[in-house]
Amino acid sequence: MSIKRVLTILMAFLLVISPAYALEDVEMIANVQNEYSTNEDQDEITFKTIKKITLTDDVTIPQRSIVTAEILQSQKERRWHKSGYLVCRLKNYLVELTNKPVDISDKELYFVVRKYEPINKKEASLVATELVLAQGASFFAPGVDILYFFTKGAIQRKKNPNWFKAGVSNAYDNSLCWFWLKGKPIELKKDDLIKVVGVEEIEAFELKTDIDIRKMKQAYKLEKKQDKRDLKAFKAYIKQANKNLETESIGNVSPKTNDSI
Repeated sequence: MSIKRVLTILMAFLLVISPAYALEDVEMIANVQNEYSTNEDQDEITFKTIKKITLTDDVTIPQRSIVTAEILQSQKERRWHKSGYLVCRLKNYLVELTNKPVDISDKELYFVVRKYEPINKKEASLVATELVLAQGASFFAPGVDILYFFTKGAIQRKKNPNWFKAGVSNAYDNSLCWFWLKGKPIELKKDDLIKVVGVEEIEAFELKTDIDIRKMKQAYKLEKKQDKRDLKAFKAYIKQANKNLETESIGNVSPKTNDSI
């Protein structure tokens, strides 16, 4: 058998067994179509695709489609810049200028949704330089990024009409100085940009389980704190009740007179 024939057979074999699209490689930027807040109990999120996106061999969502996703769990922002996110499963999509949604709930397509903000190259370079210098010096020293973001926030005043509070808020959100504090929340308004990243089913449920456990621990801690407050309040009530009884007992004792001596 010639080498040419072997290569032809091998290529044909590889084409037959070529793997399907890997969902974890799928990323898209989309526009939110409904408001979302982690403080509210919401089961779904809808978003509009900006461009055509291929999810699997048999699922391609056209450009400007309205996608509905079931929210399996939500994670609030955490320290070390761990931003909030949603773990979702796609339910259906509605193609532009049509009124019948395409059901894809049986495809088991899972995604992680985060708020998306385009990178400002100048600001990213500034913070990256600060980080390199801080690591090289083996200690953390706040630098010009604080002044830069403070000034920008004070001038634009998007977060507070008070220039100083607006500056502080902007520095808090962006400066390397606050890198150990909370990440950005997953509070969304209509037309906000989101980043939708595909994950395999097992990873989606691992994320969901981690969040479930984290929330259970948090609920337990809050319950213990409430129990301590309730116990403290009960002890204070008992103490005050005993004082009231002693006061009443003293008031009920008749004063001694000369006739009783």
